Amino acid sequence: MTKSEQDRNISSSFAKGLAVLAVFDAATPSMTLAEIARRTKQDRATARRGALTLVQAGYLRQQGRMLSLTPRVLALAGGFLQANQFGRRVQPVLNQHATRLQTELSLAILDQGRVLLLAQSTTERGPVTYGFTAGAHIPLVHTSLGRMLMACLSQEEAAGLLDRSEIPRHTEHSLQDQDEILHQIAAARSQGYCITDSEFEPGIIGYAVPLSRPGTTPVVLGSSTPGGLAADHKAEQLLQGLQVCAAELRQTHAVEDL
Repeated sequence: MTKSEQDRNISSSFAKGLAVLAVFDAATPSMTLAEIARRTKQDRATARRGALTLVQAGYLRQQGRMLSLTPRVLALAGGFLQANQFGRRVQPVLNQHATRLQTELSLAILDQGRVLLLAQSTTERGPVTYGFTAGAHIPLVHTSLGRMLMACLSQEEAAGLLDRSEIPRHTEHSLQDQDEILHQIAAARSQGYCITDSEFEPGIIGYAVPLSRPGTTPVVLGSSTPGGLAADHKAEQLLQGLQVCAAELRQTHAVEDL
């Protein structure tokens, strides 16, 4: 099928409506129509039609001038999670290993230049939590999950993705030089794991290992812990635990078709 034939089969209105849903996040849980139009780069009339259609369908709630997501959007994610049997094949494995390691574990994938959390352990023993949940986006460049995801790509693909990404300064330790970041990505690819120290949150060390097999959609597994005197010992223990957990998740085949 040619590109022109593909374009004829695409509903631009539907795509623009999905773009409206995608602009809501933790930083902007509610917006006006003007804000939605600006963030989606749609004209005001198009954004208004899309947003009001979503209100009628039950995916957005309107209170005065402000619009926000409703719980119905969870049904979209629920269909994906159930189809891939995350509740049976992923969540129990994450919870079991998180309890043994006494820290939270996260499963993540690339999504339009950001890190998308697919699943998280639900134990109460983890010492660190940012309050993120499945479906949340986190920064790409300065997190161990993001850097490991880029390491799952070729160096050329990683460089192209980095060129298109923002490089904010979350902390004084956040790397800013693209060559140095690419060097860290290459090192993670070579050694099979990634560690970031205080680049996203002061005093927090992030760990990540690849979960997916080469040639498939990149999926990684990670965790984070406070730094301190026992950090070196904790790093070795945690990386080993992550690798064991990743191996067990690979055996479930739960992430092979993502």
